Amino acid sequence: MIEKNIIACFLMSDHARTFIPRANPIWFTGWYPQLIKVLQDMYNANEPIGIHTVYKYFKDKIKELAFISNSFVTDVHLEKELLIMEVEYNQRYLIEELTKVRADWSLDKIQDHLELINQNSRVQSRNRVLPLSSILSKKVDEIEERINSGNHMKGISTGWSSLDKYMGGWNKGNLVVVGGRPGMGKSALGLNFCTDGSPYAKYLFVSIEMSADELAERIIADMSGIENTKVRNAKMTLNELQDVVRQMYKQSEFHIVDTKDNNVFNIISLLKLHKVKYGLDVVVIDYLQKLDAGGRDMRTNVGMASTALKNCARELGITVIALAQLNRDGKNARPELTELKESGQIEQDADVVLFPFRPSYYEEIKPEVEDAVVIIAKNRHGRLCDIPCTFTGSQTRYRENL
Repeated sequence: MIEKNIIACFLMSDHARTFIPRANPIWFTGWYPQLIKVLQDMYNANEPIGIHTVYKYFKDKIKELAFISNSFVTDVHLEKELLIMEVEYNQRYLIEELTKVRADWSLDKIQDHLELINQNSRVQSRNRVLPLSSILSKKVDEIEERINSGNHMKGISTGWSSLDKYMGGWNKGNLVVVGGRPGMGKSALGLNFCTDGSPYAKYLFVSIEMSADELAERIIADMSGIENTKVRNAKMTLNELQDVVRQMYKQSEFHIVDTKDNNVFNIISLLKLHKVKYGLDVVVIDYLQKLDAGGRDMRTNVGMASTALKNCARELGITVIALAQLNRDGKNARPELTELKESGQIEQDADVVLFPFRPSYYEEIKPEVEDAVVIIAKNRHGRLCDIPCTFTGSQTRYRENL
């Protein structure tokens, strides 16, 4: 059924055709692999695609092509369906290859075979060489669609107008690093990004640092405008609580996972399954230096984790926001890229680096609402600048100055 839905989208939807290069013929069954290959050849040659142009290659299948075309309803779920096809193919491949393992094989031979299976299940469906014409055709179609729709911003709205202006929103395939010194509020900013952005996209917050219960208290304080301590001690009125319940429905595209498993590759597997089940546009991971990537030392480990998250963002077509600890040095000074703790690889992998900075943090007496900035310290999509904002300590809340 999914195969026919995907083919119907390719035949009937201009938007869906931009995904034709992503479809791997080996995922499909029957005569559909030949059909996908023809569609890709036509797409690369910039030929018009539709049942009237495809039927000449499959004259004996004209009735089935017409039936598939007539079944088209929407292409909203196309990206998810392509991911399901890929996952199901890899599952079939793994099962088929595992059955070839024999009891009389040596341990080394079994390990080599398993490693080959693992590599092939990743490579066969993703690492394909595409002609420049295919890449440019997809980009031209994407730009044309944005012009026609009036949506000139490439990425997904962050919920912060200044970040949208200078970064173009959250962009697919990007690794965004939010770095902060201890106590500066990097977890708060990551959570704020989720609550501010969830009306526009599907968010997931992966916490290794805090429990879901602690995060829920922060979100309730943010929604109600009540101090965190009052939320923790249940010193709220029923009316205030009902207001929180009403606002909860606006956060239906926001999920939270708190986990004790800090293996970066297990977390990436979790992200893949979450995207298949619920859809996923942006994930926030708290935090980078806590991840285990199997490195021989902390510096190597953090670099490997950073690269794995960048590859994950590209593979799944999502934005990964990784919170990161900065060195404690440079107290009372603006943070700099050189302070990213443990690894220069983080800066190299990141497409965007943001630093929340509160000068009042270092003062003995802090105002209830502090003047703060979010520093755009690295930006592959635009200029470097400071985003003026405020920080309300009692609610652990960053707000953009509008």
